[in-house]
Amino acid sequence: MSRHVVVVLALACSVGPAIGQEQPAQFGGAYARLDVRRQHLVDSWVARFVKTTGQHVEPGAFYDEFLSQSTKTTFDAITNALMTTRLTESSGGALGDALGLVAEVDTVRGEVRGASGDRQFRMYVRLVPGAIDTLQRSTEFRRAADNSIYHKGYPTNYRGQGGAPSIQISIALDKRRADIDVDYRSSSFPVGLFNGHLTASNSDIRAGNNFDRHINRWAGLQNWWRGFFGVFQQRPADQVPPSSPLSLPRSPRAGDAKIDAMVNDFLTAWLVEGNVAAAMGYVSERSYACLALDSDDPSTFDPGVAPFQLMMNLKAAYDSLGPHATLDGLVGGMRFVRPGLRVVRQPHHAQFVIYDVRDDVAQSFDCESALISGDPKKAGTTYGKYFGATFYVQGRRDASVALLWGRDQGFWKIVSWKVGTDENAGAPPEPVVERKPTRVAADPAFVAAARAFLDSWLVRHDYDGAFRYISPSAFDCYNLERGDGEPAATSREDAGRRLRASLEASGRSLGTPRSLAAMLSAAEPFHPAIRVMNHRDARTFSLASVPDALADAAECAARINGSTVPDPLPLEYGHAFGMTVRFKTQSGDAPVLRLLWRKVDGAFQITAYGVELP
Repeated sequence: MSRHVVVVLALACSVGPAIGQEQPAQFGGAYARLDVRRQHLVDSWVARFVKTTGQHVEPGAFYDEFLSQSTKTTFDAITNALMTTRLTESSGGALGDALGLVAEVDTVRGEVRGASGDRQFRMYVRLVPGAIDTLQRSTEFRRAADNSIYHKGYPTNYRGQGGAPSIQISIALDKRRADIDVDYRSSSFPVGLFNGHLTASNSDIRAGNNFDRHINRWAGLQNWWRGFFGVFQQRPADQVPPSSPLSLPRSPRAGDAKIDAMVNDFLTAWLVEGNVAAAMGYVSERSYACLALDSDDPSTFDPGVAPFQLMMNLKAAYDSLGPHATLDGLVGGMRFVRPGLRVVRQPHHAQFVIYDVRDDVAQSFDCESALISGDPKKAGTTYGKYFGATFYVQGRRDASVALLWGRDQGFWKIVSWKVGTDENAGAPPEPVVERKPTRVAADPAFVAAARAFLDSWLVRHDYDGAFRYISPSAFDCYNLERGDGEPAATSREDAGRRLRASLEASGRSLGTPRSLAAMLSAAEPFHPAIRVMNHRDARTFSLASVPDALADAAECAARINGSTVPDPLPLEYGHAFGMTVRFKTQSGDAPVLRLLWRKVDGAFQITAYGVELP
């Protein structure tokens, strides 16, 4: 399940004529529609899967039937971006395209329930010999600051140039294996720090306007996955009206019936009758957070238009499937086996499977969890408060959907959903060497300065006091880290004023002062060259001694000028220090704030900052 719910492997694509007509439904995202190069990559992927699992399967069947929608869209998006990125030397000489750097695919990860953001929406590959040399020679990629929190095991970071969206190639210490993803969103300070949504949407081509961002940079990708609740829509949903006199039913038409009757009537109203108004009687307002998560900026999502958007989507999905007399043959039950789910015996098992969902499992998949700051609420391990319903549409087992149902206003209603998660992720990537960082004692003066900065900013709301810890050299990072829609600073002084205002605005948004431990959790760096410091607040924020070469590349001026991290990395310590921390969200997976500290005129100050996304 994912975000409160048991959700999904979703539909691959274009639905054709309805069941009962002469031609069966057709779906996109098929192996046969891939070009020869990408078919060869799938072939090597399948060969490894067969070797690892002992299950024999043909590449076409593996791709078309075994993989979920989110895995296929991830593979499509990454390979499309790579093959349309032409690599050139500074002299203008051609180096081929970026897909030529990939020798074979180990595995692809789409949306994986319960996994951290940097373990989803990415492709694990073997690089061709000389790939790193090609990356270093190309003008389209630059070795950026090494990964220190995310992409564990793949510290060396080559980033596509030109801003978001960008391709990120993270390389293991063996220089052969790599983790490749596309980052569609730019990090921002400080707004992005409080948004757990970013970790889920950052590399998912289906989220928000990521597809539009993709095709604006890389041509040729088709949106074959557009759908709602797993149903492909041949036409987009109608424009949502700004207002409507329509009154939606507050009570489901089946009344307060058993969960199987409620699910059956919801699906019948929606998919058989096309009565979307009646179907909306089964949708709780709590589920609108799922729509917010699918938007570019959940903080600006208007819940007032949510019911109309849902109705338009449901209607478009019904129209795409065409008329059916019953649910038989239209939907089929999908069985999931995992802790916290108990199958409920009921007469519609062939059409949908119902589970009694344990409280803590249901909570972990709540759409709202990624939008709320603070520690996750403690949930029990009892059953009976939530049910999950899982099914697939039009006979495609690679296109399942799951909905979470909870009590709302005295009735069972849909409180959360998710479409496109991997239930069958296939063989995992082969493990890579992960060197444990060296641990050293912290400088007490550095610990005191780091804590005083956070305490002034977040607890005491002494924004002038917090701002005094920021060196003017860090002001240059403002334009690099400002949020979308925020105006660029016109000078270093202007950047300083805007940064000071951002500190205050973000601090005030957190409300009543609380302890640092209630708001923050440490994000310990894993980079083998970074020395992690032991100190009494290590669970709240992480401190580290950083080698000069990494620190120099992380400075604002170096990032603006395009300076690269040297390879091999010289290990000289004692002049630069790092702090990494993340704000707690109900989802438990938020962006990481990275602060670079140095001594300036004998006192510790922040000389650069950045936000790290998966």
